[in-house]
Amino acid sequence: MHTAREERMAAAQLPQANVVSILYEQHAQLRDQFAVVPDLRGEYRRAAFDMLREMLARHEAAEESVLRPVTSKLLPAALSRARNEEEKAATHQLAELERMDVDGSEFAPRLRQLEEQMLLHFVREETEEFPVVLGELSAHEQEELGRWMLRAIELAPSHPHPTLSGSPVGQSVLGPFASLYDWARDLLIRTREELKER
Repeated sequence: MHTAREERMAAAQLPQANVVSILYEQHAQLRDQFAVVPDLRGEYRRAAFDMLREMLARHEAAEESVLRPVTSKLLPAALSRARNEEEKAATHQLAELERMDVDGSEFAPRLRQLEEQMLLHFVREETEEFPVVLGELSAHEQEELGRWMLRAIELAPSHPHPTLSGSPVGQSVLGPFASLYDWARDLLIRTREELKER
């Protein structure tokens, strides 16, 4: 799949609760969000990037903790390691982008670089991991993984955490704590901003 439309068509051919359907749909949403950010400026760009950052951080953390342990048993270890390394590199880049001025001259090229890496990563997952999940696991197992994926996305950190990324065990064990930290940090930032406006 090389477009959001193709990913949505692939998702539509599977039961809605199927883990691969969920992942295709998320890949499509991420492609769409990557396309939105560069066309905006100022607070609108920041808001769009924050949405992208949260979507991507949660998606990758959930994949590492739910999908990767399964596919690492079905595929050669080198492929699983490569996907984890790609996710780790993306998390580092996402963390750097989060600290940048969204209207600064370096932001757009760095965002484009991350987008290119993530789109290649999506294609690799879709061609290497998704077929083996669909071919080797029962429909019930695929739907069970889908439920776990949705739950993992809810519990995943909303900001990139490079020290956890690339480790399915780290994401599973420490991810919920990082998520609580992110929630508290975001609440504190919002409270400070509201106080400044008064």
